[in-house]
Amino acid sequence: MSIHPFVLLITAAVLLWQNRLQSVDQDPLPDSGIGSRGSGNRAAPFASSLIFLIAAVLALLGNALPELASDKDFDQFSGLFEQLALFAALPLMVINGLVRALGFDWDKTIWGRILLAICAVFALTRTSEWLDYWLMLVLAAGVVTFMLPIIRFKTWAFVAPLVFWLMLIAGYTGLELRNLSISEQHWSWLGLTLVPYLICSNRWLSLSHSA
Repeated sequence: MSIHPFVLLITAAVLLWQNRLQSVDQDPLPDSGIGSRGSGNRAAPFASSLIFLIAAVLALLGNALPELASDKDFDQFSGLFEQLALFAALPLMVINGLVRALGFDWDKTIWGRILLAICAVFALTRTSEWLDYWLMLVLAAGVVTFMLPIIRFKTWAFVAPLVFWLMLIAGYTGLELRNLSISEQHWSWLGLTLVPYLICSNRWLSLSHSA
């Protein structure tokens, strides 16, 4: 059994727990003024983490049960979630992090529309060379995400996540992400990519709230 999907599974499980929906009295996120307090910016990473978790579980099931992996329907279903995790859920996480770094708290309705737009981009580019450019654009947005707090608040606490993110982008160039059925290294890469967001989520919120 490959260990690569475990990296994504553990990271997604922690993110899912961190971003679970809470009551207004218990939710520490600032009030957006356009919806229930804190629920907007929490909904996006929750949805992304759920996709990551399902994709990782399907990959682990396929590794543990070869007869299941050989089933055509399961292979197509698992492959779809691999693609969604990489080209839909990850962009949603990056956009959410960028919005937090800018100090906004958007309503769940807005995040739902953003997810639909991301899925539309994925559907239009999945069979073309533009899919690679789409992911590179997402990674570039991730760099901006970790640079903004340094620029806006002159805090060096984000230097380490920024360097880590740049290293992950460099590692991306060596992966065969378009051929997901052959290369499993993308699971580890995807799981590690989420680590800075996992660590810095509350820090972004505290900076935004105090700004």
